[in-house]
Order: sequence, then structure tokens, then C-alpha cells
Amino acid sequence: MDDQEYDGASRSSAYDQPYTPSAYSQETYIPSNAVRRSERSPAKRSPESVPSNLIQLRQEPRVKSRTILPPPEIIGSSSKAVRLREEIEIYADDDAPVLITGETGVGKELVARHLHLGGSRAKGAFSPLNAGAMPETLAASELFGHVKGAFTGSVAEREGAIALANGGVLFLDEIGDMPLSVQTHLLRVLEDGMVTKLGGKTPEKIDFRLISATNVNLQENVCAGKFRPDLFYRINVLIIDVPPLRERGDDMIEIAERMIASHGDERNRKLRLTPKAADRLKSYRFPGNVRELRNVLLRAMPYARREKGKILPGHLRFDFEHAATTTTSFAVEDATALMNRYMLLKALNAADGNIAKAVTLSGRSRGTFNTLKKSLEGEDFASAYRSVCAEVKALLNDC
Repeated sequence: MDDQEYDGASRSSAYDQPYTPSAYSQETYIPSNAVRRSERSPAKRSPESVPSNLIQLRQEPRVKSRTILPPPEIIGSSSKAVRLREEIEIYADDDAPVLITGETGVGKELVARHLHLGGSRAKGAFSPLNAGAMPETLAASELFGHVKGAFTGSVAEREGAIALANGGVLFLDEIGDMPLSVQTHLLRVLEDGMVTKLGGKTPEKIDFRLISATNVNLQENVCAGKFRPDLFYRINVLIIDVPPLRERGDDMIEIAERMIASHGDERNRKLRLTPKAADRLKSYRFPGNVRELRNVLLRAMPYARREKGKILPGHLRFDFEHAATTTTSFAVEDATALMNRYMLLKALNAADGNIAKAVTLSGRSRGTFNTLKKSLEGEDFASAYRSVCAEVKALLNDC
């Protein structure tokens, strides 16, 4: 599933076609860059020395666009894939909030788009927003919109994601990372359906269905004071847990073959996965799930074209070569190193990146955490923590 990626500030609305299961062609999980470029309007440029992403945020009005292609099919014949499609069908016609849970890369937005197209709001907009990808002030503007002059650089009035979802669906990805102050305002919107833009005085009635997604444990965040309990109970109504790729059996090969089939070379020679390469894929845990599978295949394709289109085991290069496989591993040293990294990152995450607090929580030395931060090579510690959690889950999956 996932897996289409969307920028936190991007907006798209409903699809032109009415939803019927038979209407879906089996699309690839790797969208065409050419299609994306053609759908993206050119960004306005400013001579001021302001980051280009902020220029686009502040100066370009949002326009409700129409997306032509339906989302990719949720591929697979495993019991978990069948159950997932059944849950989507059951929940699509309901109007209650949906919380989609699952590891990073499993395709939570894809599930949300199928829920949208399968329900009564299919003709309305699908308004996606990454709730945790932006600073607090920008997150509020993206969600609620702002009037002209609401803050420095707001040269025009701008609609927020909630207003764009009027009559349709608001999809909040990574809701577990939403700033607490924004959570408070969102809760008020969910209670009375009224939205007031930043800097505005007149509330506006908005009718939308909320679909949220998270790859973190929201109950733990509530206990840690990082997520409002009243908002949790508002969004935690209908729940869909998307299974990780490693738990879907032969679905992995079916998904891989579908990806490969969409990428023949310039002479239309089809690429194909050899049986031994398929076995190697199945032996890997894929902590990054479908997103990581796509990356592995894209790396292999240039080599396969030199082997008459055959993808060989040696062409497959994984993001975590040391991750546990389905074959039981007795490499105690590797497991110990993984668990040590996990505990350090867990302490750092609990301390919100503050090394002094992490030292107090864990009892480890400051030098240990400084070495850990250097090993991240600029990667956000929260992202590193989620990645190591996926590796630990993979390691313990045989238990």
C-alpha cells in the first residue's frame, strides 16, 4: 500500500470518477514523475531572501484541483490484505472519524483515499495535511487558514486544509506529532464544526469527515502528556490497523512484481524477478515496508537491464542490511547493539532531544549520547527512533 507520498502543504480534491471497485485498474505503487510535474503549478518566486518553501506557502493561494487518476489498488490475497479491504468497504459509508494506525511506509494515506472514494463524500474534496511536519505557527495556518496581514508575509487571504475539506474528507497524517496548541484548536473545531482563520474574527461552518493516521502509539503519547486525551477520544472511533509488509506473506512478491511490470526499459524489455531474488525479498523484514520495497527495486533496475531484464539476488540492496530476517538469527552481538541503540534513542525521544534529560532518564553518560547524535548524521532523532523501533519489532517478530 503506500504508497503515494504527499507534501505536507499540498492539496488535492476528489477524483472525477465515481467509486466502484471494478472501476479500478491495477495501478503501480510508483507514480510517474512526469504526471506529477504536469499536475504541479509553477511556484511564484520572490527576490527576497526567504526560503522558497515559505514563499510558496505565503504567496500562493490554494486552488482546489481535480485529480484524474484513482489511487493504486490495495494488492494482495493474504488474509490480512483481504481483511483490510473489507474494513475499508465497511467503514467507507460511515461518517464517523477513522484512525489509521501502522508503521511508516505501509500506506496509510492510500487507505484514507480508498475510504474517501468508497463513501458518500466521494464527490467532495480530499484534503491531506501532514500534521507534524511543520513548525507550530505554520501548522495552524495550514490547518485553519489565515487572513491577509495575520502575520508577517501573509500578503493574501488563504484557505486552510479544513475549509478545503468542506463536503469531503480532511486527512491528517502523523497526527501524533501535532503541536499541543494546534490540538486544542482542532478539538474545538471537531466539537462545533466552526473554523476561524488566523487573524480572522468570523467563524465559518465546515462539514467534513476526519480521517487521521499515525505510526506512533497515541495511548503512550497521552500518558506522556504529548497528546490531548479529549482529542484522542474524538478521533479514536473507527480504527484500521494496516499490517506491515513482512506479515503479508506472498503479497510482498505480488506487490513487487506489479512495481516491476510498470518499469520496462526504453526498448520495452520487461524486467522480471528471478526466483532466488524473490526468496531474498521474502527473507528480509522491510522495516520501511512498501516504501522501502519500492526503493530496493528502483536500485536493482539499472543492474537488471544489463542482465537481460533479470533482477538477481545480488542486485537487491536493502536499507538495513543487518536487520533480522525470517531465518532465525543467533548473532547475539548484533542484537545487543540494536537494543542498546533502541534504549538510547528511546531516552532521547522521551527527553525531546535534550541530552541532559536523556542522561538523567537512562543513567548513561553524556559522551554516549553525543556519540549517538553524531552517528545520526543530521537525521532527526524522532525519525531515527521510529526506524529503530521497526528494527526491534522485526527482531522480536519470531517470539
